[in-house]
Amino acid sequence: MRKLLALLIGACVLAPVGCQSLNRTLKTKLNQLPPRYLHTVDVAARVLERHFPLMNVDKVHGVIQASSPVRANLYTKYRTRAEGRVMALAGGDYDVQVRVVNELEVSEPTSSGRGQPNFDWRAVGFDHVLEAAIMTEIQAELQGQTITASQKPSYNLFTRPSPPPLRHRDLLRPPVPDPKGNPAPTPKPTPKPEAKTLPPSTPSHAVAPQAPRRAQLCRQYLALGDLYAKRREHKKAVLEYQRATLVEPARVAPHLSLANAFTALERYDAAAAALRAAARSANGKPLAAADLQRLRGLPHDLGQRVLLLKGWCKKNPADGNARLVLGYHCLLADRTNEARNTLNHILEANPQDPTAKFFIRQVALRQS
Repeated sequence: MRKLLALLIGACVLAPVGCQSLNRTLKTKLNQLPPRYLHTVDVAARVLERHFPLMNVDKVHGVIQASSPVRANLYTKYRTRAEGRVMALAGGDYDVQVRVVNELEVSEPTSSGRGQPNFDWRAVGFDHVLEAAIMTEIQAELQGQTITASQKPSYNLFTRPSPPPLRHRDLLRPPVPDPKGNPAPTPKPTPKPEAKTLPPSTPSHAVAPQAPRRAQLCRQYLALGDLYAKRREHKKAVLEYQRATLVEPARVAPHLSLANAFTALERYDAAAAALRAAARSANGKPLAAADLQRLRGLPHDLGQRVLLLKGWCKKNPADGNARLVLGYHCLLADRTNEARNTLNHILEANPQDPTAKFFIRQVALRQS
């Protein structure tokens, strides 16, 4: 008993000494880290904080963790967690990978009388679109400019609940009228606070010009998307192409590549939206022959896609989006007559469709 007591006293005495030694070690490691690395961690934390409340920033290991508030409905609780990791690249540079995970709380109550189980959070899916948006914002922030995606996707698993129903006490206790007959005063609306715009960060180190850097990032994302498309990993290709459209929204090639990836997933509405964005970005200019040649080399089943689209349009003749995608793929397959007939069918229903007119002009250029 005396030996055990002596051991406990020794542990209590040595514990503060060990904590102080650990703190000194962590501070030493932090002081030895490169300034570029610390700047990248700070930028990643600042961008993540725009989307989620920060939970932990581990500068030594380059890990930033954030989480949305826990929400609930009648069936379960849910939340969204985000984690950024700083990774070293060749040449002394650093990159940040972000993972956004939707989680549900799936623990079940017990009737054994031995206490209730602990919370059990399970991942149910990744928000790839928000991951791409956050990573693009981080890349822009590292170059000294703050950008935000024009349409931020919602990362909530469920829609917001409707207002609560009227309570019985509200019916039993109506407002007491004024004896003099004066109407009840109308409460003044509370003015909304003005949104604060974060000033762009000013890195302490010299950075490359923004335009070449954005073009380089766009080429990298397109190359990764093409690699995934050739492997038939079309969901991953969609993620990379979306990152390319966020970096350079005025370039046509990322939107056309995104339309190809969505078509492979048979998401024709999304593919048509990407084609409309490509037509707006082209601004009347003809499509580059190099871009069309690259796109023709990506899908190994271009003929099969055309057949599937024809079958879908035959069963759904009112689906203008699928018909637009069919006309574009006929142009890719060099079936100019079929492309022209398909796009003319769209113009018969809507003569002012700018996207159909744009691709009709591309067909005419191919036939000339």
